[in-house]
Amino acid sequence: MRSYVVLYVLCVSILHYKMKKLYILLFCILPLVSCSQSNSKKETAGTEKAAPSKPEDVFTTLKFEMDSKPAVAVINKQYKNYKNKATFPLSLFLTVNTTDKDQNGHPTEKEAVIFHELQSRIIRELSNAFVYCHVGTTTMNGYRDILLYINPENQDKATAILNKIKEENERFSSYTFEPDPEWEAVAPFYEAVPN
Repeated sequence: MRSYVVLYVLCVSILHYKMKKLYILLFCILPLVSCSQSNSKKETAGTEKAAPSKPEDVFTTLKFEMDSKPAVAVINKQYKNYKNKATFPLSLFLTVNTTDKDQNGHPTEKEAVIFHELQSRIIRELSNAFVYCHVGTTTMNGYRDILLYINPENQDKATAILNKIKEENERFSSYTFEPDPEWEAVAPFYEAVPN
């Protein structure tokens, strides 16, 4: 998009200086430049693969109760009507224990910072290895869950990364993989997400 704006400004400037032939040439090239950026491909190990279509992250907060205690879900609303669930049919749910908590079992401010740093590391390291869908997080009495969906071909990569992080962080208690091609485990959250 930035290239499009730069070329547009350049074209307007050229037109202003009455260089119509060059302007026409640039105007004809502009659609080609724009299309080549929107069809970018991800290269892995010398082979070209089209990157799976995945929306930008836009999160919304949902409040609910679990075992008579307040709970919070921060859910990526872009996946509400996601059409490519079949590309990511394996749920990956990670549980992080809350050590320093308030009366509801939710993390204190200090604990929230620690959780955020751990979550950022997990997200960063998984993102460096493969594409996945970050559905969101839940905060409940004594723990937080990170909710992801991945392609099954990346399960071994995820396992290696998560085992390493888990060894280094006592709060990271567990992770599970479950086949869930329709994303049924997170469907109640998406039913509650407003349009």
